[in-house]
Amino acid sequence: MTYSSSRFYYFLLFFFFVSFGIKAQETSIKTDSTSISKASIGIGDISVESEKLGQQLLKLKAALDQSRRILEIDSIVTTTTPEILKLVDSVFLKREDVSLRDLKVRKVEWTNYKTILSEYQNTIKDRSEEISKIINDVFYDLNRWELTKEKLASGTESKDMGESFDQAISSLEALMKTAHLRLDKVFTTQKKVTELVLVIDSEISNIEFAENQRRKDYFVFDSKPIWGKSEKLMIGDSIAVESLSSYALIAKGIKQNRTQFLDFFHLNIKTVIFQIVFLILFMAFLIIANMKWNKNIHSLRNPIEIHAKTILKNPVLTTLSVGILISAFFYASMVPAYAEFHIIIVLLATVLLLPKVTDKKFSGFLWLLFLVYLINIFEAFIGLKANLARGLLIVDSLLLLIALYMGRKIVKSKPETFSQIIKPFKFISILYTLLLVISIIANVIGMVALSNYITKSVIVSLTFGFIIYLAIKAFTSIFILLFKFRSTSNIQTFAVMLKATHQRIRPLLNFIGLLFWLFFTLKGFELYDYILSSINDIIAIEWVLGEMTISLGGILAFAGILIFTLIISKGAATLFKDEWMVNILPRGLAPAISLVLRIVVVGIGLYAGFTAAGVDLSKLEFIIGALGVGIGFGLQNVVLNFVSGLILAFERPINIGDTIEVDMEMGVVTNIGVRSSNIRAYSGAEVIIPNGDLISKKVVNWTLSNRNRRSKIPMKTSPGADPERVIELFNKIALEQPTTSSEPAPETLFYGYGPDGNLNFALMYWTTFSDTLKTDNNIALEIFKKLKDEGIQAPAPLRRIITEDRRKGD
Repeated sequence: MTYSSSRFYYFLLFFFFVSFGIKAQETSIKTDSTSISKASIGIGDISVESEKLGQQLLKLKAALDQSRRILEIDSIVTTTTPEILKLVDSVFLKREDVSLRDLKVRKVEWTNYKTILSEYQNTIKDRSEEISKIINDVFYDLNRWELTKEKLASGTESKDMGESFDQAISSLEALMKTAHLRLDKVFTTQKKVTELVLVIDSEISNIEFAENQRRKDYFVFDSKPIWGKSEKLMIGDSIAVESLSSYALIAKGIKQNRTQFLDFFHLNIKTVIFQIVFLILFMAFLIIANMKWNKNIHSLRNPIEIHAKTILKNPVLTTLSVGILISAFFYASMVPAYAEFHIIIVLLATVLLLPKVTDKKFSGFLWLLFLVYLINIFEAFIGLKANLARGLLIVDSLLLLIALYMGRKIVKSKPETFSQIIKPFKFISILYTLLLVISIIANVIGMVALSNYITKSVIVSLTFGFIIYLAIKAFTSIFILLFKFRSTSNIQTFAVMLKATHQRIRPLLNFIGLLFWLFFTLKGFELYDYILSSINDIIAIEWVLGEMTISLGGILAFAGILIFTLIISKGAATLFKDEWMVNILPRGLAPAISLVLRIVVVGIGLYAGFTAAGVDLSKLEFIIGALGVGIGFGLQNVVLNFVSGLILAFERPINIGDTIEVDMEMGVVTNIGVRSSNIRAYSGAEVIIPNGDLISKKVVNWTLSNRNRRSKIPMKTSPGADPERVIELFNKIALEQPTTSSEPAPETLFYGYGPDGNLNFALMYWTTFSDTLKTDNNIALEIFKKLKDEGIQAPAPLRRIITEDRRKGD
């Protein structure tokens, strides 16, 4: 697709979706401003409407019965509010001995409460909307019946009819009153929940402020140098320790973490059950896939297949590593003890499984990393200021330095095995080595908090890095397995899929894995929240120009959405043009999907971008109308070609790779764009043909349904040749060619004597379109040789020459 066609295509789509947005806004305004209809009931319909009203009243009364769930929520909130308020402890946040780990526990507790209250708020919102709808329906019916009663009041209708009206109106008014009472109770419960949520939000904000204050203390001397006199130890929640042994400190820490673990477990029991079910199903899938793919791993040659088979042969380890990693996202947040329990299991499974899909020598590096992680958790039980903890921090750093040296050496020696991570690991290992050296120096001179921060961050980054590395290999293998077990797949398409995995799927998974690793790394270095807060501050910047307000966030949102849209659009176009996608989908469908997908993605992206930027699309109505007139008069051909491109995409009379002939041009279709299509002529020229010509003019498609083509070679022999022998000889020559089709078989036709007295023959046979010229040449050469060997001469044209002298003699 050319640059000009792309520009027009984006321009046209923008105004199409803008028009749609304006129409939607106008419809919304009209809907909101529509008043309740007050059409009265016809006299003949009163009996029918009365019966309908009775049935409707029964349904509405049943709907207005007190919701058991709302009563339950009200009771829970009333009971737990005093308990939650008791947890508000401003003094706790100000205590110097409270660590970031303690704050994290408190923050998770408050977040869990907020999650539960958010579910309550959604339930209350649904109930209030349901009651509000009932009130609107009753109000509508009440207006109808009152209006009908007013119209019939001056008539001669019976008193019974008047009483029936009064009874209906009275029933509706009673129902309206009940509905308002129910709504008031729902609002009362909603108010309680909202007040509690505000308290929780305030407490979470205070905790975050306390966390930021403690992060500022990283660059201060919080302890004496390691060669100086030791200080008193502090445990957990600031209990001073005069003479507690290390064993007592560890026991104290284990008890606290066990309590936090069990409390979190019981509070999230539903999520735990869901996680267990997911892990069982995930393992069952791996076991079934391994049984279905009963091929010996030693018979496999492709690395991806070998990795896939290795993962299937270890369903328990794969489930404990990849399965638990996925299911960990089922939780909104975790207390440190519960999160560390998950990481220990996942990391242990990674230590055992990753060397099997990479290199066995890599297990030494992973075991050191696992040991360092266990020591780091152990340190949290005894407190940072303990001399034992300071010593363990130095041990952590030294072990990590050894592990990085070993890992870098192994990765460098096996570049093909670790091709996905060799470059980033080389850079990261150098960076983390420098950080660990700084950590050791900081610990020695008394900056223990900084040392702990650096060491812990490096451990988190490396741990999640290799967990995600294994997960990428597992997901790549699962993708291949899903395709391999398709009943329609064959060896050729599977080979194409393996190639596509290397070219497209694996890089995509690597990119996704990189994003997840960056997320966990920023979390580990405690930079994620700071970056997010800074971005929010930048987005909030605004400029006021007269009555117009320009928001930096709106500009960035528009630019980000537009860039993301163009990337997705380009990626979709590239994806559906790949050989593996073309082979999987029916012929011609991949380019059609690519074209339509680009139109939809760019259109939605532009609409979303302008909406995010805060542009009032309704103010563009006049401009759109003027441009519509301009398009109608000045861009008719462009619009025609655009619509023709859509027709080509849906009807598919021409596909990429077809050989077509149009307007004396013949070549192979290389691209079907929005405005025009490209064909590559056999002379090498690139011919651009408007899509309108491909729809309105005669087009010869030589390869639409298949690539078979009948070829014809005319031949002449001397009059003395035996026609039957010549026919037999020609048919045999054609059949012996590997590129000709045996069904239908080659056939030679004899046309008799020609004008010069020679014998005329025509050899006809079927071959593929791409082999036509080559086959014609080979058969013609073979005929020449065979005729020469058989002694059959080519016809010698007879010419009668009359000279000027002979004409005078006559």
